[in-house]
Amino acid sequence: MFRFVLQVAFIRRILQFRFIRFTLFLVFAGALIAGLIYASIVFHALTERNQAPHVQHHSTR
Repeated sequence: MFRFVLQVAFIRRILQFRFIRFTLFLVFAGALIAGLIYASIVFHALTERNQAPHVQHHSTR
């Protein structure tokens, strides 16, 4: 329990620095943007896959 209290106090002391808070914000914002880009690519691929094909797959000749 005492170790946990020391860790929380250390994290609070570290987060007082503006540079560290800004760096953490940039990391989280970058991860959010990367996730949104990935999700849009996946949804775009799914919509293309669900469209009707222009060419028939099986020929009856």
